[in-house]
Amino acid sequence: MKFASYDPTQKLNTIQGSTQASGNEIAYGGNVSGLNAMNKALQEATNTWEEIDKRKDYIDVTNAINEFNNSTNQLLNDDKDGLMNRKGMNAQSILPDYNAGVDKIQREIMGKYKFRTNDAINAFTKAVETSKTTDYNNISKYSRGQYETALSTATQNQITNLRDSAIRSDNMTDQMKTITLMGDLYRSTGKELGLDDEQINEKIRANTDETGKYLLDRAVAENDSTRTENLISSLSGVVSESVLTPYKKMSNQMNINKLVNDDNTYAKLYKMYGHDLNAGMNSAAMYVRAKMETQNEEALKSGAGADTHLWGIAQYISKKYGYNAEMVYRQLFHETGGSANFGKLQTENRNYAGLTQSEPNGEENRQRDDGTNYYKVYKTDEEFADDYVQSFLRHYDGLKDVSDVDTWAHILKANSYYTDSEANYSAGMRNAPMASGGSPKYSEDQIKKAEDDAKTAYKNYYTLQEQTRKIAINDRLQAGQTILNQKIANGDVSGAFQYAQVQLAGATTPEEQEYWSGKMASERPKLDRIYEKGLKMTAQEKWGIKQYAKSHTYEQTRAYAERVLPNKIMDDELDASLLEIDDNNKKASNIDLTPYEYKLADVMPKDKTLAGSFKYGVKQEMAGRIEEFKVKHHRPPTDAEKDEIFDAAVATNTLRSTSKPFFGDGDDYSSTISGASNQAIGIVHAEPVGNHYIRVTYRDGSTQDIYESEYNALQRRYTNG
Repeated sequence: MKFASYDPTQKLNTIQGSTQASGNEIAYGGNVSGLNAMNKALQEATNTWEEIDKRKDYIDVTNAINEFNNSTNQLLNDDKDGLMNRKGMNAQSILPDYNAGVDKIQREIMGKYKFRTNDAINAFTKAVETSKTTDYNNISKYSRGQYETALSTATQNQITNLRDSAIRSDNMTDQMKTITLMGDLYRSTGKELGLDDEQINEKIRANTDETGKYLLDRAVAENDSTRTENLISSLSGVVSESVLTPYKKMSNQMNINKLVNDDNTYAKLYKMYGHDLNAGMNSAAMYVRAKMETQNEEALKSGAGADTHLWGIAQYISKKYGYNAEMVYRQLFHETGGSANFGKLQTENRNYAGLTQSEPNGEENRQRDDGTNYYKVYKTDEEFADDYVQSFLRHYDGLKDVSDVDTWAHILKANSYYTDSEANYSAGMRNAPMASGGSPKYSEDQIKKAEDDAKTAYKNYYTLQEQTRKIAINDRLQAGQTILNQKIANGDVSGAFQYAQVQLAGATTPEEQEYWSGKMASERPKLDRIYEKGLKMTAQEKWGIKQYAKSHTYEQTRAYAERVLPNKIMDDELDASLLEIDDNNKKASNIDLTPYEYKLADVMPKDKTLAGSFKYGVKQEMAGRIEEFKVKHHRPPTDAEKDEIFDAAVATNTLRSTSKPFFGDGDDYSSTISGASNQAIGIVHAEPVGNHYIRVTYRDGSTQDIYESEYNALQRRYTNG
């Protein structure tokens, strides 16, 4: 049998006893027509299924891309947890969190849809990459913006804190360092933010100008002319001239005001010229002119130092440490003799002034016996300047605030820095050459106006001092007059006159001498009249004496008056009244109360020690009423009428109201104690207030509640002794 076709590539498997199947369906001569038909049908079916898969994948890809976009949009922009909600430096974490989130979303979607075709996979992948590229751009811009904002905010906060620190500081050196630090901060931040040098310098300039204004505003607000002037000097070349110009004018006026309103000087002039106002005003004007002309002379000599080497060192010290550059330059030139000698020391010994004793090679040595100096080695101007400040300038308090030669020289002299005269040292500093003459600080018009202002200011000072002086004088006179009046009121006429004499002797001002001299002349007659008047008893005093006399003899009453009123004279009228009372008392002694004992038993005071006084009072009252009855009826009373007189006498001597002068124990407060007793012990009024208490009022207006028995004891002590 012959094969229709033979496949020579067919390899027999003789070992296993089998053959390898051929991929050629006609290799063994088979009829392939049916096979071809079947293959065709299969191919058509395959094509149909592939088309169906493609269409399904197309739909899935579309849905997957939409789902991906929605998920990434939520990842980035969700109102609550969206990555793009992060602010400031937190925005720097958006990108890594976005990548992690997108990878997760992509995996989940791929797992969900299980694409069947490469076209679907490629389409989804391409859409993802396109979306990520767009998101990367947005994230980059946003993160960068947030970073720049955070950096700018942080920088500005630092700048604000530094500026506040500079404003609060009173150390000008620290303030200048702070301004430099702020500039460095702006520069580093600007570089980080991609700004060019021009933009950075503009920001630094604006900040420096603003900070300089703050510092100057504070100095002006505090009216510190010295600080304002020194700040202007330190800020020159640092702050824009347009910023400094108005402050220079303000500083100029502040200096004028300081001269014109110098109370210390005016105090000396006031002490010197006293009440001569015109002389003081003219002297004040001369003082201000002299000061302003001196400052003009110094200003004409000021400017940049002619010795550029020393001037550079002085400027370095000024900017770093806050000392006035011109003062440092003038002293350096005066001390060294100029750059020629300065340079020689530098060249030969690598030395810049000889601040310490060292050999040229830098080794320390003690000073020689002949007084010549060894020198310290400095490698740079800055090294010398730093040592000059640390070893010398900083040890002299007040130099930082000095901008004139005389004060600088005075501080050094006061601290024994040099042995030469202060005038010679000042002259030496003034002789330091300047590159260009300065301009005067004040115009002639300003000086003339300042003279007028000084006159006005001195006049105001003079007026205030005179007012203050007169107020003090008036206070002293008022105090003296008060004491004088008190002595007169107390009846101490002799003491009042002597006090006026003492005040006149101690008077230190013309006003006080005139016042007390006038008092001596005008008050003497008045004092004499007061003295004479003071010898007479008042009506109240007479009443008290009369009340006392009702229960005492004439002699006892006279003795009592001399005891309680030793500086008063009893006139004839009072003496006659006392004699009359004494006569009535004697008549009262003739009254017999025996017929009325039964009645007396019911009205007698409970305090038995008062019985005698009470009975005597009743007798006095009866005697008086009997005499009145005789005068009225021209006959003596009958026994019945005497009974009525007795009852009336008892009622009169029993306390029923505060108008009655008698107080005793018990509810009826009855007592025969005379009102004169109250007067004698300083009581001007007494009244019962209940619960057996008596409220007494003394001469000074004070009151006191005392128990009845205590009150009566006071009365008894007085009456008995």
